[in-house]
Amino acid sequence: MQRKLEMALAPVSLKIINESHKHAGHSGNPTGAADAETHFRVEVISSEFDGKRLVARHQMMYKLLDDEIKAGVHALSMDTKTPQEAGL
Repeated sequence: MQRKLEMALAPVSLKIINESHKHAGHSGNPTGAADAETHFRVEVISSEFDGKRLVARHQMMYKLLDDEIKAGVHALSMDTKTPQEAGL
């Protein structure tokens, strides 16, 4: 996930937080395993988002991470900003 986002977005900042443990026993993480990789929060700051609305940014992210989603990522929370929006 990290490599794909870095290569495609050349981010100024990228944080990928595994929040699967917060969803133990839920449908997306039925085993409740603390090390499951089913729920993620991604915070990314990239110039690739310049001129794009939030929906277009999220569509970019979903397209980039399509394989991961098909392989079991159940939930993806995203915070997508341009450097200017992030005050950088």
